[in-house]
Amino acid sequence: RRLVVVVATIAALAMLAPMASASSPLGPISLTKTCDAPDHCTVQTSLASSPLPAGTEGFYNGPFPVSRLSSQVVLVTPGRAGTATGHCTLNFVSAVGTCTFAQGTGSLAGFHANLTVSTSDWETFLWEGTYHFGG
Repeated sequence: RRLVVVVATIAALAMLAPMASASSPLGPISLTKTCDAPDHCTVQTSLASSPLPAGTEGFYNGPFPVSRLSSQVVLVTPGRAGTATGHCTLNFVSAVGTCTFAQGTGSLAGFHANLTVSTSDWETFLWEGTYHFGG
């Protein structure tokens, strides 16, 4: 009987372990980026704890219509240590948008983020939101 209880306890803990490690806690992202072309931007400043450090590049696939950006984007961290794929929108009238990321590789494997995008001068863009790593 004692063996059955021990085996059942081990089995229950084994089932809980993947759930506990399936996702990391939410972390904050606050960064600024500048763009040297409609399809290329570079992170200039970022929180020290951010998985998207200064030097991270964003490559946008367009299209680039007159009133609103709605584009797939690939982020590449410095040294090509990690990539993340997502989608960004930006309304060219209100200067507000969103970016979401749901997959990554390397140092960004399992990267998920929900970000707001804004700009006041069309030169520097602010991304703010949360991220986590998980399935």
